Amino acid sequence: MTDPIRTERLVLREPEARDRTAVIELFTSPDVGTYIGGPRDRDELERAVPESPEKRPGLFVVDLGG
Repeated sequence: MTDPIRTERLVLREPEARDRTAVIELFTSPDVGTYIGGPRDRDELERAVPESPEKRPGLFVVDLGG
């Protein structure tokens, strides 16, 4: 696991198991889908996204409160 990058206001980090629901919500959102080729099917993502989403290369989380 890579160390997070911190600023005064933000933390850029690898996803953790607690982020799985938010990751699925993000990729099924029609608003977000506009920018990533369309929203994904929720059932498909429930099967595809591992319990620990940090296993997805290139996926990261931006937290407020660096």
